[in-house]
Amino acid sequence: MYKAVLSGAFRGLDSFLVQVETDMSDGLPCMEMIGYLANEVKESRDRVRVGIRNSGFQLPVKRITISLTPADIRKDGSGFDLPVAIGILSVTELIEKPGEKCASGEESMENAARLRFEQETLVIGELGLDGEVKPVKGVLPILLKAAESGVKNCILPQGNVKEAQNVKAIRLFPVSHLRQAYEIYASGGRMGTFSAEEEPDAMPKRANEEKIKTAETEGERPDFSQICGQQQARRAAEVAAAGFHNLLLFGPPGSGKSMIAERVPTILPQMTYEECLEVTQIYSVAGLLDAGTGLITRRPFERPHHTITPAALTGGGAIPMPGAITMAHKGVLFLDELPEFGREKLDLLRQPLEEKKIRIVRNQYACDYKCDFMFVAAMNPCPCGYYPDRNRCNCREQEVSRYLKRVSGPILDRMDISVEVGRVEWSQLTDAHKYESSAEIQRRVEKAQKIQLARQGKFNSALSGDEMDRLVVMDEAAAQLLQRVFDTKGLSVRGYQRIRKLARTIADLAGKESITRAEVAEAVMLNQGLEYLTVKKGDL
Repeated sequence: MYKAVLSGAFRGLDSFLVQVETDMSDGLPCMEMIGYLANEVKESRDRVRVGIRNSGFQLPVKRITISLTPADIRKDGSGFDLPVAIGILSVTELIEKPGEKCASGEESMENAARLRFEQETLVIGELGLDGEVKPVKGVLPILLKAAESGVKNCILPQGNVKEAQNVKAIRLFPVSHLRQAYEIYASGGRMGTFSAEEEPDAMPKRANEEKIKTAETEGERPDFSQICGQQQARRAAEVAAAGFHNLLLFGPPGSGKSMIAERVPTILPQMTYEECLEVTQIYSVAGLLDAGTGLITRRPFERPHHTITPAALTGGGAIPMPGAITMAHKGVLFLDELPEFGREKLDLLRQPLEEKKIRIVRNQYACDYKCDFMFVAAMNPCPCGYYPDRNRCNCREQEVSRYLKRVSGPILDRMDISVEVGRVEWSQLTDAHKYESSAEIQRRVEKAQKIQLARQGKFNSALSGDEMDRLVVMDEAAAQLLQRVFDTKGLSVRGYQRIRKLARTIADLAGKESITRAEVAEAVMLNQGLEYLTVKKGDL
């Protein structure tokens, strides 16, 4: 007897459907699983056998063969337990009721409806030894792929319901035990219930913009009003957020570099529903989505420690998983104490910063991860942090040189904005003047980003050379200043384009269509930090 149950899996961020085929025949009693399986999938054989027995079912003494197709794609994860168990139980029922296929009349119509339900239903879930159905990773991307393929129903763990409710036109049957799942499957969905009161077509409306805004404002968050002084660094953060530019902050310890970086996400505009779905898929694949969280609504803020491994930073591993740069997608990746990461790890960011994605290639797999993030970094100018103040800095010149050389020139050249964060003065600490809040800055940033998206459909940081020639319009005085800066400072082509992009963003913040000398001058000023670091490295 033969039965096929539809399931799904993911590789990287891409999902695919899997047919779990079960055949039961005479022969030496055993259970064999084939189809290019990872170890955790092979182990499901024992979990399923014990789980079926402890759920009150009796397995016939037969030879059971289970094949997961397509056979040329490696299957990972524990989500195949439930479809394998249901496939075995369905084949057992066919053996016990051999005349079911020959039924006629009302029973025949019922069987046809049941068969149609089986063909349109995806089953996914991990099985405990007591028959409990446990949540699994990657349900959201799998269901999105299933919806594109015409799947209309899904039997899934109760713990995955929140994320699954974001998928269009999928009828959800949440279960907590194998017996409950099999009753739903065997009855053609008649014994199951929806996971919500709404009809399937209304499910996407659960995550509307109003609810996203509500979730965004819940809870206490860091605020820019808590930053004393540092007007230049605050302005640099605003310009960086408005154009999604990379930002480098450097200065002595305790000057507020980390505090400013931590507050950058609070001035970024709220994510759209499509962006929320993208981020939620990544968290679902990584297994970091809580059972009570249906949608990630806040922009991610990733702050890895400098001891992070290259694989954890970029992604990969024996079982491919997204790295820190992918977890920061649509948000901020903050690297504190930048030189401590070392050149080897930092240079891995060069391609992702340009292409907004990373391709992981290993012997057994190749997968793509999205990583469209805003890169924010902080560093000290020397190991002690006080160079070039020789009254406080005791570092030798060789030590300063080695420290700065830990960050390669190509990485520094990809920092659109680099500013010095100086020491805070006493008058700024005791100033009764209330500094601008994140909400006030966010309104300006959101207005500037709306201008960019309406004009070119992307942020200014992502503009190509041809697009800048068309969109970055300067008056004569601005063009002359940029030419003089290019000649006197010996800018690279990337440096020249960087100043044009920044000038375009500054003009958008001011609501100007054309770029004047003032915007170019400020864009050059926001790059003074990079020139400082480059000069110091060259002088030492």
